[in-house]
This record gives sequence, structure tokens and C-alpha cells, in this order.
Amino acid sequence: MRARGGHIRASLIVLAFASSACHTILGPAPIDRNWTVHEGPRVSFYVRPGSFAELNVARLIDVLEDQYSVTVSALRLTYAGRVRAFAFNSAADADLSSTYSGRAFPDNEAFRFVCVAPLGDNLFGLMSHEANHVLIINGLGRARTYFMTEGLASALLSERFHSAGRQFLFPWTKSHRSQLPALSRLIDDGEWGRVDSQVAYNVSASFLAWLIDSRGSDSLRQIYSATSSELPDRIKTVYGRPLEALEADWLRFCDTWAV
Repeated sequence: MRARGGHIRASLIVLAFASSACHTILGPAPIDRNWTVHEGPRVSFYVRPGSFAELNVARLIDVLEDQYSVTVSALRLTYAGRVRAFAFNSAADADLSSTYSGRAFPDNEAFRFVCVAPLGDNLFGLMSHEANHVLIINGLGRARTYFMTEGLASALLSERFHSAGRQFLFPWTKSHRSQLPALSRLIDDGEWGRVDSQVAYNVSASFLAWLIDSRGSDSLRQIYSATSSELPDRIKTVYGRPLEALEADWLRFCDTWAV
């Protein structure tokens, strides 16, 4: 399952992850032996000895354990597996294209990401997004649109340890109204890659976060697996309103958010 990504700028939280990808067949290989393993209740953290990640592994584990709880609860998942997080020192070390990047391997309940300073919103948001791919796909199966795959992984970000979730998404939507593509375009996989990646990730995450908050996760689960061509009709059937009407409701909600 491909996923398109953008960049996280150090000066501003943006929910677009460079080289973020979801690989459901290939595992996180090759993995060498130069790792120290730290165990949390449901997360195993693999770090390079003496690295920034190892110095901060207790907090990294706390962030992912919290995200695990939030995602499973929000979607009422029955998943109870163990997630393996591989924290690499650089993009080259991780075989990724950017410092702010990660890749999930849901079939192996694992993800890899670049873990560099500073310890804060960008880093926590990145690794939580990748962990969410593992949790969501193992709990619900594979989504069939980029819109749902990438949007939901960001829509469910917990804000206990960072502010990369709703407190960022809704005011971002309000302040970027002139840049927002129609949702009908974003749900089309053929169009997703033609939209600026930062905008595509943030818009899809903002709408899905609002949809869960206002309509609940049970309805979201009913539209989760729809294809691009099926999604408009599935939304109308499940929510009793067309996509355009829900889009207008979401935008009105965001417009009331204090920036």
C-alpha cells in the first residue's frame, strides 16, 4: 500500500510525513544487530546504542503507549498485539528519503522512523502516525483510499504529549481555507498525488477527526474500506447526508475555532 508524503518543518507542525509509507508485505528488513531493545507494556523500542533515541527512550515509550490506548479506544479495536518501533539515527541509516520520515510494516506489527532532536511535536507526531498505521490496519484491515489511510492515521493523534492533533488541525483548516481542495477530489486516489502533500494530509485528517467527534467511530468504520468510487455513496448511506453537506458542516465548525 503506497502512501505519499511531504515534509515536517521544524518551525511549524504540519501533519504530512516525508516518505511515509505503509508496506503490508515486506517487513522492516534488513535489520542489523546493532540495537538495544527497551520494552514497554505493549511496545518494543529498538534504538541504536548511545543514540538520541536511547537517551529519551522512556519518553518515547510513554508517547507510543498513550497513542496505542487512544487509537484502540477511539476505533473500538480488538487488536492487542505488540508494536515494534525501530528508531534510526538518520534518513540514510533508515533507508528513507528525509530526516522527518517513517515507514510502517503492519503485517509485521512494526515501523521504522528517523529519531533526531528536538524531542517534541514533530518527532512525536511522526512516530505516532506510523504506529497508527500498524494499529489501524491490524484492527480494521486495509483502507482502500489514500484519503482514509493517511488521514485517519493523523486524525487519531493523541495530544497528551504533543499538539499535533485536533488542536492543530482545526485552526489550520480555518487559516488555510483558500488552499483547501474539495473533499471529492481528495477521496479520488487518482487526484491525491496531485495535491500538495501537506494540504492533502492535513485536510483529510481534519475532516476525519471532526467526523469521528461529531458522528462517532461506528459510522466511520462502515465507510473505512470503501474505494474512491464507492466512498460518496457509502457516506450518503451511512450518514444520511452527501459528502458535500458534511464538508460544509465541517468547514463551519472549523470557522468557529479560535486561532
